Amino acid sequence: MNHRSLQGFTRRELLVSLVLVSLLAVFGWSLTTGCSLPLKKIAKASTTAKTGHDIYTMLSAWASDNNGDFPTARQFSNEAFRELFKARLVDSEKLFAIPGDAWHKNTPSGDGRTFDDEIGSAPDYVQALMPGECAWAYLTGLKVESDPQLPLLANGFTESPGLYTDDASRKGGVFLGEKCAWVTVSGSAKASELSPDFRLREIKDGQKTDVFSKAWGTNPDNIKNPGG
Repeated sequence: MNHRSLQGFTRRELLVSLVLVSLLAVFGWSLTTGCSLPLKKIAKASTTAKTGHDIYTMLSAWASDNNGDFPTARQFSNEAFRELFKARLVDSEKLFAIPGDAWHKNTPSGDGRTFDDEIGSAPDYVQALMPGECAWAYLTGLKVESDPQLPLLANGFTESPGLYTDDASRKGGVFLGEKCAWVTVSGSAKASELSPDFRLREIKDGQKTDVFSKAWGTNPDNIKNPGG
């Protein structure tokens, strides 16, 4: 009886081992063939929104020393965020990275990392947030006292500002559940579901309105995607 029980246990162990080996083989194949899981689909929009709030805190600190104005970005959001490095409010690029985001495809390191943490020297820190090292879009031209419901930050869009996509391999790919992460001028950090046309629509004056449109009060010309 004991011998049979031992044999049965050994067979079960063998079966489990075979399953584990098979799974490891599949995983190894995915690595060698370049096949990988859509990381941004796995990432949580809620976690990213909390990171956005951390960026907001730094932006607010910068604004308090600059007459209530948030930093200016002429072409890319990176330009505004680099001002935080110049003010010594932040010293790492990690805060501006979103794991799995397609905006990180062309980092200077060229090895697939989201950032290299090479920020350059004072006072300009020109190497901070080079193209591919930032995944956050930004609304320039705003002040601390601007409409508190206006968006200030959001994870980067497609090449059309305000528009996302369900393709995680493309810039503007959405999170699991077709959500985006964004932060308002008041500092409210949100993980919101997108409408079927992959735009962020919230209720205003009794109807759903695109948050990144003039109807919401946003100036679309002031939406700045990351450089990359």
